[in-house]
Amino acid sequence: MPGSSFTSPPAFALGYAATFALLGQATWWAGALLGLLHAGVAMTVILPLLPGVHPRMASARAGLASTAALEPPGLLGLSYGTQTPLVAVVSHFAYGTVLGLLVGP
Repeated sequence: MPGSSFTSPPAFALGYAATFALLGQATWWAGALLGLLHAGVAMTVILPLLPGVHPRMASARAGLASTAALEPPGLLGLSYGTQTPLVAVVSHFAYGTVLGLLVGP
């Protein structure tokens, strides 16, 4: 999307590859650990920032007159269901594992 601040999966893959290069190895377990780190940052840092940057997401600042269509994600995205953190961690773990296997020796 032109003008979008969305970071695409290939950009994340390049970040993983750069980290593998710095570590001097690319293994499935290193990728899995990076995936868990990625999930932790996404769930605890990025999700809480979404209401501040997403124009259609409700926030405490918008007040009652807001026409927001999306509810804020809440702690660890739990406002979107109790399975959200589990799915996020499992998918990031799998993503890192696959990249570790693909980039590895």
